[in-house]
Amino acid sequence: MKVELSKPLGMILEEDKSGNIFVAEVLKGGNADKSGLIDVGDQLIATSAIVYGSEDYYQGVRVRKGMQVVRLSVFGEKFDTVMAAIGTHPAHMKVTLEIQKCARPTSTDENNGVAN
Repeated sequence: MKVELSKPLGMILEEDKSGNIFVAEVLKGGNADKSGLIDVGDQLIATSAIVYGSEDYYQGVRVRKGMQVVRLSVFGEKFDTVMAAIGTHPAHMKVTLEIQKCARPTSTDENNGVAN
């Protein structure tokens, strides 16, 4: 499923031992929560990122040109790389996230099989 969110996203992403990136927390009232589409436990499959094809210098000022929105598959990418890709979006541009819906962890799952 694709979701477009304004920054701040309003969720906390974490990486598990296998390198998968998942939603660890959805902040109440944040953009992820307002979308109604993202839940704790959902896995991030891909994100959009902004890249520039060239740059010029005008009177000593660097001007980036050729802005493109690209899709970054998160499989095999370092967590820091994925966070940097999300961070490339200017405030006025929404971030596109591809999310795989996953079962929410139960209280039994969270406590390694011991129910509360």
